[in-house]
Amino acid sequence: MKSRIFILGFLCLGILTSCEGYLDKPLETTQNEDFTFASYSNAITVAHSMYADLPQGLTQIWNSGGSAMLASATDEAEFAVQNHNVQKYNLGTWKATDMPDNPFNNYYAAIRKAYNFIANADKINFDDVKDNPAQPGIYEKYLEDIECFKSEVMLLRAYYMFELIKRYGGVPIIKEKLDADVDYNTIQRASLEDCVKEIVYWCDETAKTLPAVQPYEERQGRVTKGVALALKSQVLLFAASELWNNSSWASGYSNPEYIALPAGNRAERWEAAAEAAKAVIALEAEAGYALDTYANLFGASAYQSPEIIFGRRDGNNNTFEKVNYPISYDNVTGGNCPSQNLVDMFQVLNNGVAEDFSWSNPAHTADPYANRDPRLAQFVITNNTVFQSRPVECWTGGIDGAGVRNATPTGYYLKKYVNTGLNLNNNQTANHTWVLIRLGEIYLNYIEALNEYKPGDPDIKVYYDKIRTRAGMPGLPDGLTQDQVRQLIRQERAVELCFEGQRFWDLRRWMDKDALKAPLRSVEITKTDSGFDYEPYDLETRTFEDKMYLYPYPQAELLKMPHWKQNPGWE
Repeated sequence: MKSRIFILGFLCLGILTSCEGYLDKPLETTQNEDFTFASYSNAITVAHSMYADLPQGLTQIWNSGGSAMLASATDEAEFAVQNHNVQKYNLGTWKATDMPDNPFNNYYAAIRKAYNFIANADKINFDDVKDNPAQPGIYEKYLEDIECFKSEVMLLRAYYMFELIKRYGGVPIIKEKLDADVDYNTIQRASLEDCVKEIVYWCDETAKTLPAVQPYEERQGRVTKGVALALKSQVLLFAASELWNNSSWASGYSNPEYIALPAGNRAERWEAAAEAAKAVIALEAEAGYALDTYANLFGASAYQSPEIIFGRRDGNNNTFEKVNYPISYDNVTGGNCPSQNLVDMFQVLNNGVAEDFSWSNPAHTADPYANRDPRLAQFVITNNTVFQSRPVECWTGGIDGAGVRNATPTGYYLKKYVNTGLNLNNNQTANHTWVLIRLGEIYLNYIEALNEYKPGDPDIKVYYDKIRTRAGMPGLPDGLTQDQVRQLIRQERAVELCFEGQRFWDLRRWMDKDALKAPLRSVEITKTDSGFDYEPYDLETRTFEDKMYLYPYPQAELLKMPHWKQNPGWE
């Protein structure tokens, strides 16, 4: 709750937090800065405010109206409200002037705040606590905190830069606080390679100075050495993957350095990605990281989970539940509904052996949710599942099924992150912690990279099996080819990390056009005298063009900076 209060308190100050775009002239004045940095308590609001732009469950898509998850722009889910902004991704109607997800200004505003803090942190007036016998040790503690914040804001700057380059490719690299008299026409897009180097540099630098565990209760939720190393793992995994090593999809584009890295040794890039993930794993004992139960990891006490390396904790609310509960519950609007594509990825246990689910297998289709990977029941609400003491009726004609306005269009409701015990009529609320990086992802990062440059390494099975054992599933079979292991790792990422905002980017970095263009699948459920019949079908044709591997630069920014080169296909 403290971090939430810090965010709200900062917004109320209205200082140095204007919503203007990065390329607009800044509104800060010397008088504003003097006031803000006149005291420790005022100054740290600037640093704390950088956490306010971290994504959470319903703001992964910035312009979605606070209800759509990034999953609903992938084969993981369909959004129940058909005229929702997120559907522009699925229909291919988004463009540079109309983007469902456009955090360009938000992230650059956060980067501006980082440099504003760095430029002014040494000017803070500590006269009220310095040599004050009534507050022994406070001055020293404040100085230590300011030094820690210097590293934190630079690491958050690196995080926001990564969020930018995932979307736009090479972006301007800002290394100082820009004043109002700067000639913005001199600002250029940097190459993707330079952006990657800049982010990795600050991950390495802040890892040297940040603690493995924040030492004080009031620092709970702030970034650590583990966050720095884990962010580096994510960046280098992208840097080794296909998209950033292949510009052939943009044939004829005059500035390939904006969208891909220079030709290089891919094995070395995969090795670097593996080593970066292994560095996080090596920190487990010191930082206290450990795999957790899914109930703890996605429940109301998730902020205490030893698995979360980096997350955003929100105060008590029920917004997520009002969007994603089954539609028959009062005050529910309809939201992010798991797809049949996703559900089919959860394997079946057959006499202790894992096999892929198939609608062509009569034993599977006779009872499609029996003997499935236990994560299916923990992440997805299937038809006839008991929810708040009664079965959920996803069947056609049921109170949660087809025929009801904004009911699930897929036959499923979301359970992951949902607090299933809230009475929305009484406006009950719960704490929510949104996972940005967790140990399970790092294991998957590690084995994906390891399999690419050193297939057969025993660590692949060790860490694959750790994830599977926690889930209640068998480990990696022996005797598989590199490609077979690759496909199992990708399937495991899809299942384990569903609804955590990963698949949207995974499919792009793998350049998996088949999955990006695959029809969104649903299931028709018919109630019979003896139970239910299930018939899968294609619900929606999804559109994907090569240009959609990257976002277009927002047209509003190109109007300010006409010398910038638009991304390929969006010109």
